[in-house]
Amino acid sequence: MKHLVIGATGQLGANLVRALLERGMHVRAMMRPSSKTLVLDGLAVERVVGDLNDPDSLVRACDGVQVVYHAAGYYPTATIPAEHAKAQALRETRNVLQAVRTASVDRFVFASSLTTIGLSPPGTLATEAYPFSTKFRHNPYLIAKAAMEDEVLAAAQHDVPAVVIVPTAFFGPYDSKPTSGTQILMIAKRQMPAYIQGPVNVIDVRDVAEAMVRAAERGRIGERYIVGHWNTTQKDLNALIAKVVGVAPPLIPIPFAMARLGARVGEWAFRTILRKPAPIPAFFVEVLRHMQHYDCSKAIRELDYPRHSVEQAIRDAVEWFRAHGYL
Repeated sequence: MKHLVIGATGQLGANLVRALLERGMHVRAMMRPSSKTLVLDGLAVERVVGDLNDPDSLVRACDGVQVVYHAAGYYPTATIPAEHAKAQALRETRNVLQAVRTASVDRFVFASSLTTIGLSPPGTLATEAYPFSTKFRHNPYLIAKAAMEDEVLAAAQHDVPAVVIVPTAFFGPYDSKPTSGTQILMIAKRQMPAYIQGPVNVIDVRDVAEAMVRAAERGRIGERYIVGHWNTTQKDLNALIAKVVGVAPPLIPIPFAMARLGARVGEWAFRTILRKPAPIPAFFVEVLRHMQHYDCSKAIRELDYPRHSVEQAIRDAVEWFRAHGYL
């Protein structure tokens, strides 16, 4: 059986490739022409060049494949109008879905975002039953991610055998961008004296990869599954990271409202005074507001995915960063 991983050079994709290889599967790894392949070097995979904006390349990548995993969903890297981000996200998603239809694959597994789960009432855990909702209708990331998931679920009701995985915040090796590992690196380098207060759910990225494989094997078409593990707080997560890397944890908690205002002022200053984009877009702070505690029992029951130690995931991430010159 041949499996295609779209986004194979990303952190989740790289771990997914390894999970499939451990099962003895033939893996086709799709990447852009400009992608750095550090996380795939030395692996026995079939490499194909493709782009989510190039429908023909997607058709070629999906040809002869039985299972397609999409771990490269669009997200804006700078503040742009939400409708522009939504349009781009839908364009790319529809290109992938059409290629999947053309190839008549057996299963399509889509990695979504935890922000698509609606906020639960205080004192309760969020489940898959909570539809997307937000106060930040102009946030390009939130709107784009919700639109992509809706498009995939709509296709699942018609002609695409799709299953949606909603991973929570994940840590672990092969984070070459880096993405979630930025938090580890900033704490390790003592560049994060303050933090934004709030809840968070954390999981080992390798457990998410395994859940995606199991979703292809046993997930129900048209369903979404929250794949997470440890419900905690940003304070306690930071303390754990600090313990692993051997430094003092961030000590100054910042309320969300203050952080949001500061981010917007900072972005304005970068754009109008320094004439360059802000290093962290202001909309990212609004994304943090959508982090919450989750009930992962549906995915645990139906996918039976592993849930390893988050501390070990952080240790393995730190070891990978050190081995590759990030620390």
